[in-house]
Amino acid sequence: MKTPLYSLLLLAFLFTWSCTSDADSEKPLLVLANTEWELQEATLIGRGTVEVPGSSTKVPVSIDGVGQDYDMSLTFGDGDQLVSATGSFVFDVSVSVLGVPLQSEEIPVNGVEIFSGNWELIGDELVITDNEEAVILNVVDNSANMLKLKGDIDASDFESLQEEGLTVSESSIEIVLVK
Repeated sequence: MKTPLYSLLLLAFLFTWSCTSDADSEKPLLVLANTEWELQEATLIGRGTVEVPGSSTKVPVSIDGVGQDYDMSLTFGDGDQLVSATGSFVFDVSVSVLGVPLQSEEIPVNGVEIFSGNWELIGDELVITDNEEAVILNVVDNSANMLKLKGDIDASDFESLQEEGLTVSESSIEIVLVK
């Protein structure tokens, strides 16, 4: 008779011991007001199609970009809720068709063109509004010294990607900022 009771107590103990608290997995409270962050990493991922010259056939393309030459910082204001960026970085962007490189371009990105305007943190979304245009970046991860954001962007902003017949259907950016 001791075996079923012993097994039940052991099972209850193991179940209680294996449970983790939700507090262990929660992200720390994100405070942006009166902070300055440095850009550490930026990546771009996109998809689209390109028309085969001389026909109406379209083939899928992938767009990949990796940041380099980082020299950009973001400053989040408090009372005015303004965000401003200084500096720039370069995206090394490549367009490929079925894994075969089609075009490669180094695109300079001026921080003020992307990160300027009023900011608001709504749940896990950082919303930056300027001239009635809004950029929405999801807070993917954060700690006291790191902020990882991801959001959809308009690839037409990269005007130098002028491949004949290229249509971009989706593109997103992921950035990592550090204090």
